[in-house]
Amino acid sequence: MTPTDFLQRTIIVITIFALTALAITATAADNSEILRQTMAKIDLLNNQIAERQSDVVTIRDALLKRLQAIKTEALEACRQNDIKSLDEALSDPKLFYDLKLMAEIQAYRDRYTQKIVYYRVAGDRLSYLHQQADDALKIVDTLSGMKIDALISQSDKILDEYLPEAQTIVIHPATLTFDSPQKIWQTLQKTGFSR
Repeated sequence: MTPTDFLQRTIIVITIFALTALAITATAADNSEILRQTMAKIDLLNNQIAERQSDVVTIRDALLKRLQAIKTEALEACRQNDIKSLDEALSDPKLFYDLKLMAEIQAYRDRYTQKIVYYRVAGDRLSYLHQQADDALKIVDTLSGMKIDALISQSDKILDEYLPEAQTIVIHPATLTFDSPQKIWQTLQKTGFSR
């Protein structure tokens, strides 16, 4: 091998290493940017989820106050009208309405409580996903593109799952189950409201 051949081969090998290093650096930079964008999306959605959770807590607390006020009103009606039985309660239009209203409020309260748990779980999952993306960003040079793609795919799936619930609070009345006025009356009796 002549010195010229050796020099040419050395240049080719160095060029290949340089291009490979450049490609790896470019890929790492691209992956870093993709991870940063994903983290920004996660943060935005997590903030929206936290806002919805706060809204739901406020609504549920207002429902609890209203429920307590109606229970107090029902107790007063029972005392004023000397109502002591279910038949008497159901025959009094105002008390019957209060019993039905309490059932409806309790159904909504229960559904909002479920939403609070849902939003808490969503926030936890998004925080965990953000941490995974942050960890991946710290070692992006050593991760394979497939691992980053899998993380991005998982992130997109979770983001798509929670995005609709982050926009607005949706409770479908048709999916609620209301207790009967009789059951509400029994509950009032147990808690002392009929005495």
